[in-house]
Amino acid sequence: MNEHDMDRLLGIRTAGVQDWGVRSIHDNRYEATPYEALDALLDNCPIGRRDGIVDYGSGKGRVAFYLNHRTGASVTGIEMDGSLYLQSLGNRDAYMIKKKTRLKGSVSFLNCRAEDYRVKGLDTVFFYFNPFSVSLFAKTISRILQSAEERPRPVSVLLYYPTLDYLSFMEHHTPFVHALDLPIPGLSENNPNERFSIWKIADCST
Repeated sequence: MNEHDMDRLLGIRTAGVQDWGVRSIHDNRYEATPYEALDALLDNCPIGRRDGIVDYGSGKGRVAFYLNHRTGASVTGIEMDGSLYLQSLGNRDAYMIKKKTRLKGSVSFLNCRAEDYRVKGLDTVFFYFNPFSVSLFAKTISRILQSAEERPRPVSVLLYYPTLDYLSFMEHHTPFVHALDLPIPGLSENNPNERFSIWKIADCST
């Protein structure tokens, strides 16, 4: 099933790439995560209804809708661009109509800078597809660690198409442990960057 067919199944429109042109050096272009990558993630990473997922740089909402659809987990999308945020709200309305009474968990979106998001005690899984510079990435990780110290719990960071800057920061400047490198069938063969790098921490209080 191609991305347009899956979008239709979910009642959403998320395909395409959006480049910002001349804009802040901290913010990267919008590009939807391939559904093949999300399938591989769920086949190899246990995400369930009790998880709270945060998608940084959620764009039009593909990751949020698909992970909610497959797992029933509650997902919060963080998007600073007003246009993309409004498109995600439109997609949410269409998704709710499509799901009707079968919706499990919740899907919500916030129009704010990622570093300003106050991580909730129920947030356990954090998704990134290179939405911004490593300096902003570091600020969001600091927020995650602060929350995990205040309410100790297992926490996972999922990096799709990980950059060397992100990987270096996780390895050398955080207590997270690299748990898995997950290649994407059909994609990684041509581009080894098409993969997930998964990082975990069991308890930030120790």
